[in-house]
Amino acid sequence: MASATIPLFGVIAFLLATLAVFTARAILFGRPHTPDIERRQRSILAKFFQEWWIWLYHPVERLCLRLGIPPDAITIASTLAAGTAGVLMGFGLLSLGGWVYLFGASLDFIDGRVARASGRTSRAGAFLDSTLDRVAELLVLGGLATAFRESPFLFAALGAAGASILVSYARARGEAVGAGEVARVGGMQRPERIVVTGLACALSPVVDAIWGPGVGRSVLGCALAALAVLTAVTAARRTFAIYRSLRAAEPAPVARAPFRLADVFRLDTTRRGKAVR
Repeated sequence: MASATIPLFGVIAFLLATLAVFTARAILFGRPHTPDIERRQRSILAKFFQEWWIWLYHPVERLCLRLGIPPDAITIASTLAAGTAGVLMGFGLLSLGGWVYLFGASLDFIDGRVARASGRTSRAGAFLDSTLDRVAELLVLGGLATAFRESPFLFAALGAAGASILVSYARARGEAVGAGEVARVGGMQRPERIVVTGLACALSPVVDAIWGPGVGRSVLGCALAALAVLTAVTAARRTFAIYRSLRAAEPAPVARAPFRLADVFRLDTTRRGKAVR
């Protein structure tokens, strides 16, 4: 068991080393302020770590630009990676599936940047990216539901899947009816959901090595349960914020005179008078 986790510890050490380098660079020269990150609402995942991940994947972004890879191809590759991760998780290879999912989601993180840098932004590409994001998330959570099919944590995976769809739908519908930035409120957005799901899967062997076999799987199930609850809270908060914003933007209703029975008889008398004439 210990020898099997050596490569995993190597990957973790590499990521921690790059984080240390990025932190030192931010202290010396200031944290980068990527416009995409700055426009995002404050969430559970700090912008510092999002900037670190963009910096870490910058060589991949430059390689895609140099090779002229279309942004839509990167989006499709990201979805295929998520599907592969879901299959691996369904067969019980949780750690490998987690790392594949994190890698694929990181590709999706840079497809928009490649599109803007290469002048290939389009509404069709944005639609494809948004739709396949939902597909990728459902494939992964479906794989986890399969892995937990004989466990109560099955309901956590299903709940996380349903809540994630509600969060995404509320944003899409809110932006369509003019809610604007209000449609993006909430702490458990897609990057946060990816980190919770991917890391809980990827690090499960480390948990097993420290606390014993099977503990990593239980921790993953608890993470899915927390993910389901927090995502549902985000969906409810976003829905209420959009509703309140749209209500405030609507014109005030015209006040009507109170109903009186005498008005009915007066109206009836008037009509009869017209008929006699």
